Amino acid sequence: MTMLASAPGRLERRKAKTRAAIIAAASKLFHERGYEETSIQHIAELADTGVGTLYGYFASKDDILREVLQTERDEALERYFASIDEHTSYTDRACRAVEALANYLKNNRTILVAAFQVGARSHQVDEAQAEWLHQGFREMLVEGIAAGEFRDLPVDATVRMLVGTTMLAMLGIGNWAGRESDPNTPAELVALTRAVLAR
Repeated sequence: MTMLASAPGRLERRKAKTRAAIIAAASKLFHERGYEETSIQHIAELADTGVGTLYGYFASKDDILREVLQTERDEALERYFASIDEHTSYTDRACRAVEALANYLKNNRTILVAAFQVGARSHQVDEAQAEWLHQGFREMLVEGIAAGEFRDLPVDATVRMLVGTTMLAMLGIGNWAGRESDPNTPAELVALTRAVLAR
């Protein structure tokens, strides 16, 4: 009876370990080789699993890419939330949020560009992720305005400006081209955030 009760737990742990190995292998290869140059076979080999097993966890390389980005995003969020507490001012929260987003974009620039290209090809944009990010910033701004820390700004436009500018800067798009690797860019984005929000 005890053996039967523990078997599903062991199987679930083994499945979770295999899934994590696939995600870690894909992340490493996507960062090092690029998305297009990485094959399912490469990922399976590095994860020490078979291609058939890999397809038991993910339907396509695009699905793996989305999961890699989700994992990276979750880790960035953990670092952000570890950097704040109930005593952190809304100004500092907003600046740390912009800094966390900038670091996430910098650390994942190669695979994010691939994700945008995949989305453009398949006409599927991960709107849920964008909405989630905007909602988090929106709530922070509304609370900061209510607390009297931020001036009364058009919330949605301000969120779009902060998130959009950070994305353009860290991905080196438009008039930010060439600035994506400049070590001063994240600090400039934080200074911009303070200036925009200050009363």
